[in-house]
Amino acid sequence: MKFSSATAALLLANNSKFLFASAQVTILDVVVNSDIHTTLEAAVLAAPEVIRETLSDETASLTLFAPDDTAFEKVPADYLTNLLSPEWSSHLVCLLTSHVLGTRVASTDLPEGSIEAEAVSGEKIVVTKDEGGVTVDGVRVTAADIAADNGVIHSISERPILPSCVEGTGIETLQSMPLQYLKLTTLIEKAGLTETLKEGESFTIFAPTNSAFSKLDKYIIDFLNEDMDALAKVLTYHVVAGNAYLAEDSSLTTVEGGSLDITGTADDLQVNGIDIAQDNLLVGNGVIHQIKEVLIPDDLVLPDPPECTGFACFFQGIPCFSGSAMVETRTMGKVPMKDLKLGDEIAVGNGNYEPVYSFGHYHPTAQSKDFVELMTKEQGSMKVSKEHLVFVQDAQKTKSVTAGSLQKGDRLVLDTANGDSATISSIKQSATIRDGLYAPFTPSGKFVVNDHFVVSSFIGGYDDQPEGLTILGMKLSFQWMSHAFEFPHRVVCHYWGQCLNETYDENGLSNGWATLPLSFINTFVFNESTTMFKPMILSIMVGVFAVFNLIEMVVFQYPSAMAAVVAATMYLANQKKKNANKNIL
Repeated sequence: MKFSSATAALLLANNSKFLFASAQVTILDVVVNSDIHTTLEAAVLAAPEVIRETLSDETASLTLFAPDDTAFEKVPADYLTNLLSPEWSSHLVCLLTSHVLGTRVASTDLPEGSIEAEAVSGEKIVVTKDEGGVTVDGVRVTAADIAADNGVIHSISERPILPSCVEGTGIETLQSMPLQYLKLTTLIEKAGLTETLKEGESFTIFAPTNSAFSKLDKYIIDFLNEDMDALAKVLTYHVVAGNAYLAEDSSLTTVEGGSLDITGTADDLQVNGIDIAQDNLLVGNGVIHQIKEVLIPDDLVLPDPPECTGFACFFQGIPCFSGSAMVETRTMGKVPMKDLKLGDEIAVGNGNYEPVYSFGHYHPTAQSKDFVELMTKEQGSMKVSKEHLVFVQDAQKTKSVTAGSLQKGDRLVLDTANGDSATISSIKQSATIRDGLYAPFTPSGKFVVNDHFVVSSFIGGYDDQPEGLTILGMKLSFQWMSHAFEFPHRVVCHYWGQCLNETYDENGLSNGWATLPLSFINTFVFNESTTMFKPMILSIMVGVFAVFNLIEMVVFQYPSAMAAVVAATMYLANQKKKNANKNIL
């Protein structure tokens, strides 16, 4: 397609500052003064300024494979018009820079046969030299070695070079990568959206990977597979009409009608708080952005999680804090809990920091309606699952209780030198969390959240006993039992440092360290067939817990002090023996 003289004149007038000849004749000068490259000239002038700066750089040494007007006539007129519009600027830059090599390569420099060269765009193009001359991307060079002071030009007439950024569609690209997108493309096909995404003029797709779908709870996947309206709603929430080249702090409207907020920095972007793993993958009819989690519209009504029974189910998908809860770290300052990693040192109170040696629960995509929001007049609020243990001030002592048992007027322990507390002024029941659930474990079994509140790493149970259990007449707190029960996990992960590659099951529970103990408890403590043995089993567990605490104190926490005590005891025993021997003599 040739541009009219009026169009060319308008483009030339708007960019006249680039057309004055310099002391040297650059590649840009040659293109501008060519009678057979007027469409290429118009494309260069319509592209962002960096293209003109590159081709007119007098210090450069470049090679341009220049499509003439006949070559551009092979491109559909509507598509070419789109390419020259601002909405397609990144595609145009990709197309043009795929015709440029970063070094001067004359036809006489080429060896016989084929070589693979990397264009400035990063696209790999094949250049072949044979008896008939030179071809590039399968297109014969019609005029070779047109000289410029900053490089050389080879004119082509059959068609332009066609990089991947202007070929194919988004859905075809996704279908070509099943190891990454099989689950997404399967659902798109099931919802009947494949042809729509193929035939549309341009779309931007936020594409969750296979692993992103694996993070969804099974009941949600089952729901989407059964409810086609819900499935279509979720999928179209990932699609934006037109080309959305991502920019910081922007908002996009999806085909579904909802909005997507782009935040972060150029090298670390998020969409609705979800990490974008790869952005701006250009395809013939739009853009693909790879994301690490599935986007769920706020107004989508999801089914309630399936009910289950037993103690182990109590831990699945419920605890503990949401991903947006703030924690103080030693090196990074305040960060949301979802950004914590194993080994990060977090505040635990009184100016002390301890490492996160494990996540008993780590579920970035989990949601819960089983939270409470505890509001205070003095120090703001915190949202916490009802089963999570928090520390409260009761008379002159501090105790841990489940958050769901708290009432207006109870006093939450604060991280202050004076042991201050904040009075709960109101409680919002059934608060909803949608940004993941986390349970960071520290050696002391506690940490500080939202600047002020001292909370436990653990959860409790039993609505009628929110503080703990009474076993053989002894009142044992959930905090003490949980911390003791964690001893083997703490030894391996904290003291020996062997859990930096910890993995989690589909419920977000730490594989082995959470799943196996909970399975044991469910089998031997809460199974109806073992009810008559429950007091005995619990008594044995308490005895084991006490031994765990003693071993931890002796071996890990105060080994030198205990060694001194043992040495002193042995010395006194030896002296007593010597005195006894003297008396005998």
